[in-house]
Amino acid sequence: KEAIEQIKKRGLEGDVYSVKDRSISYSIKKGEISDSSEYEDVGLGIRVIKDDGIGFGYCVPDKEEEGVKRAIELSELPEKIDLSFPSDENQPDVKTNDEKLREWVRDSKGAELAQKMIDGVFLVADDITPTRGLLNISIGERIVGNTNGLLVKEESSSISGYVTATIERENTSLQARELQVSRRLNIDFGEVGTRAGEKVDSMRETSEVLTGDHPVVISPYALSQLFGFGLMPAINGENVRKGKSVYKSKLGKKVASEDLSVKDDPIVDWGMGSGAFDDEGVLSRSTPIISEGVLKNFIYNLKDGVKSNTETTANGVRNSFKSPPETVHRNIVLEGEEKRVDDLMPDKGIYVDNVLGAHTSNPVNGYFSVVTNPVWLVEEREKKGRIDGMMISGNLPEVLNSIELADDYKKCYQNIGSQRLIIETPTARLNDVTLSGRND
Repeated sequence: KEAIEQIKKRGLEGDVYSVKDRSISYSIKKGEISDSSEYEDVGLGIRVIKDDGIGFGYCVPDKEEEGVKRAIELSELPEKIDLSFPSDENQPDVKTNDEKLREWVRDSKGAELAQKMIDGVFLVADDITPTRGLLNISIGERIVGNTNGLLVKEESSSISGYVTATIERENTSLQARELQVSRRLNIDFGEVGTRAGEKVDSMRETSEVLTGDHPVVISPYALSQLFGFGLMPAINGENVRKGKSVYKSKLGKKVASEDLSVKDDPIVDWGMGSGAFDDEGVLSRSTPIISEGVLKNFIYNLKDGVKSNTETTANGVRNSFKSPPETVHRNIVLEGEEKRVDDLMPDKGIYVDNVLGAHTSNPVNGYFSVVTNPVWLVEEREKKGRIDGMMISGNLPEVLNSIELADDYKKCYQNIGSQRLIIETPTARLNDVTLSGRND
């Protein structure tokens, strides 16, 4: 409120984003909990509009006047835009906060959950070790206010855990990872460890590299990377406006299988990117991106909406209070005809658990080429030995025309570089891809 008053008394418009985050983490190394840490982040991001110029500054509490002054100074930069801030405070009811997790952070609890992951790995086989991992519990509070009288507040929580299971060998080592995330305290962390152990246990035997055009069954986390780096930039309104999207002239046209729908749904309860409002205070809504194969919408924040002569889709997202909002997806959900994972398995193909290099996907033409690791040969609908040195490549729009989805939906939250991926997706079968060895 102090920052807003500082803006108003200068006769200007603006908004303020306040955040208070706290987290505790437990690291796993070489089969044991190696250390724990706590982190807290508190601050305010301030935007000011002066003569249609937008300036941004940030500060810590009790330094609001300095933050406002800095934002005013930067509003002198040449870009001018007629931006209006929201005023509607009628928030949708979205569940994002688990009080049990808040208690765990306040009481510095969580080590026992990390230990469950360790124990879960050791249950699989004597020579499998949890070589690294992390358990993190976070709670947060964000407030957005502006000079139009808007003041909205929301609390949130999250918990995540991953563990890498390893079989050490003389010349190399085999590794596999399992990761789970949630807004609530509802994850079986012993099962997380066991799944990681079972994955690496199934990698002991090898199979020959399979090349050519064969079906690929891909895990939720691997698929979320292909979508996050291939599809998400292509439906970003800023990229569309600049001609940096394969979908730039496809609005209203068929771009995928009629069985596929994709939506950004930040109002679904307990979604990893859900919330009653975005980081600009715009009330959240569900935005259909692809509906029964037809491209329906792109996504925008306030600024990109104005530049594209359209409205925001409540996709203003900030990396922290130190950065202005950008257009970013919030809680992508895939929908389609759901099948059992076993029914997606081909007579001959591969199963991919993770991919490397998805960030090199090209949203302008849709092409991707990624390394797969770990990956298994599939014959007669069953996983066989692991394959070393496999790559898959294809064109994402073509892949979407024949994609098949399973029924094992999983919340996927990953930070890869500066990219945040929040996608709820099941296992899928990709039919229009090419398999090759790394040296082919």
